[in-house]
Amino acid sequence: MISTQLSGLVILAVLLVSAFAHKQHNDGHEKAEQDRDHLSVGIMRKPDHCPRESKDGDHLTVRYNNTLIDQTPVLSTGEFEFTLGEGQVIPGWDLGLRDMCVGELRELVVPSQYGYGEYPVGDKIPPRALLVFYVELLKISDPGEDSGRPNMFKEIDVNGDGLISHSEVAGYLRREGMSHGEGDESHDNLMQEIFHEEDKNKDGYISHDEFQGIKHGEL
Repeated sequence: MISTQLSGLVILAVLLVSAFAHKQHNDGHEKAEQDRDHLSVGIMRKPDHCPRESKDGDHLTVRYNNTLIDQTPVLSTGEFEFTLGEGQVIPGWDLGLRDMCVGELRELVVPSQYGYGEYPVGDKIPPRALLVFYVELLKISDPGEDSGRPNMFKEIDVNGDGLISHSEVAGYLRREGMSHGEGDESHDNLMQEIFHEEDKNKDGYISHDEFQGIKHGEL
């Protein structure tokens, strides 16, 4: 799933983070220390009838919320589609959403090594963040059933030439309303990190093959 370093995939994942559920963490600081190095998966709701459980290779449609461990919300509610086990999402999702039923709701407490690593993401997620996700599984499809896995590459590559430029990344960040930030969180620094990770041949562009995100592809 996601590399722990900032990448196009990370940017996409972050922009899709949402807020549809809330749970009290009165022992938030103790929980943060306890779970700092371990992915925690909690089943909040599970249907009685479960004819199919999610497995690697399944195309999943989910609704999810994301907060920091202190309940600070990241972004608003939304839905997301991806293929499980293919590195299209952070490792905490690829590991934490297996064997899940449609209608099931899980709480994932995701330490940084299973999330976004050492880097801040925009002005919402600090470095080495411990994150809480509430994820509800809406649909399981076979890979060929849905034409539409998200296609972040296409969204960024606005001129359709098969190459992502610095200006196209900057335009995408502006369209998504990501703050220009300051210092390490600025657009310039974000783009430097993205191109450092994604532009393997260092020609100043990110090709479709180089792009690590969902390429049907999106995030």
